[in-house]
Order: sequence, then structure tokens, then C-alpha cells
Amino acid sequence: MHDGFYLIFLIRNQYVPADPQRFREKILDLLNRFEQQAKKLQFSADDIHDAKYAFCALIDETIVTQQDPSYFNLQNSWLISPLQLSLFGSQLAGYQFFEILEQLRSRGKERLAALEVFHYCLLLGFQGKYRIESIESLNHLVARVGDEIDYLKGKKVAFSPFSAIPDQIRNIIHRELPFFWILIFLLIFALLTFAGLRFMLNNQNDKALSNYQNVISAPQEQAHITIYLP
Repeated sequence: MHDGFYLIFLIRNQYVPADPQRFREKILDLLNRFEQQAKKLQFSADDIHDAKYAFCALIDETIVTQQDPSYFNLQNSWLISPLQLSLFGSQLAGYQFFEILEQLRSRGKERLAALEVFHYCLLLGFQGKYRIESIESLNHLVARVGDEIDYLKGKKVAFSPFSAIPDQIRNIIHRELPFFWILIFLLIFALLTFAGLRFMLNNQNDKALSNYQNVISAPQEQAHITIYLP
């Protein structure tokens, strides 16, 4: 699949195939060779299928979103029959890509090979539905998937506890930590915070008033008055 990713890089850097039909045939040949090699390496049929789908989604989007007029002929030819339609019978890769991605994430190490291909596609600029939604959310997703891959490959010991999937957080807290103890911890934290702030304010007041302590001072010698009576 590395040759396919290199083609994506070329297209994004002003490589315009002279013959769209011949270029398409080369892509199909590349996908066939990828499938044969993957089978020899004993990758699962599901991983091979999903990896091909992800690549087709990426190259379809890459071609049709180019702004340079020199891509006009290639885009017209490609829009008639995008790869995702001719090979998978669907043109909904903008949404289905992320649905499959979530399935791969839920399967963990069992689907790591396909998950890495999806991650590469995201790194190479696939946006799908996020093109009209939130790019910030997409960037967060890409980083999150990268962390998960590192973890599955043993490069990270564990995830941060704050990176748990949002809809699981409440269940984790409820199961592992009773509400009574959560309330006690919050009260202790509030008291410590109050005590710390009070200590800091007292110190600041003492320092601020120390410069004025000697403004009014008692005279060093007492005054004496002598009264003479007649």
C-alpha cells in the first residue's frame, strides 16, 4: 500500500496524469497486487477489504477536491465512476470511513493492521464528513487513533485517565469510586484550597504593611518640662 500512498503525495503536489483511464488502470492493478501480497502474508480478508476501502476513499477525495484547473479532465473522468462506487457499490465513504474506523478501534489489536491503514489515510489528509463539520474534532480524532495504535504496539504503557471515551466516564467513576468518597475528596480539596489562599493573602498583607511599620515611632528621649514656682 506504500506505492498507493506515494501516488496520493504526488497528486497533492501537482502531478496530473495525462491519461485518466490509464491512471485508473494502474490504481486497480496496484490494489490487486496489494491484495495478493496481503494474502501471502496471511492478513485477514476483513483487514484487506477495509484497507482497500480506506485507500479508495482517500484517492477519490484527493482527486475531486483539487482546486487547480489542470485536474479538470481527471476529475470529470473520476466523478463518473469513483473507485468506491465501482469496487464497493457505494459513494458514502465520507461517513462510512469513520463508521468502519470506530469498529476497528473497538476491536483493538485484532484489527490493528487495518487500523494503521485508516490512520495513514487520515494523516494524508482524508477528511470525509469533517470537511463540512469540525476540523478541530478531526485533528483530535487523528491524534487519538495514533495514541491507540502506539498503545496496541506496546509503545505506550497506558492512556491518560482523562482520555477515556466520554460515554464511559460516568460508568467508570460509579463502578470504581462510590459517591460518598467523591464528596469527601471534594470537601477536603476545597478546604485545602481555602487554607492555601488564606495563607498566601496573609503573607502578602504582612509584606505590604512591613514598609509602613516605622513611619510613626516613639521619640528616642522623653521630653522634660521644668516649672518654677514663685
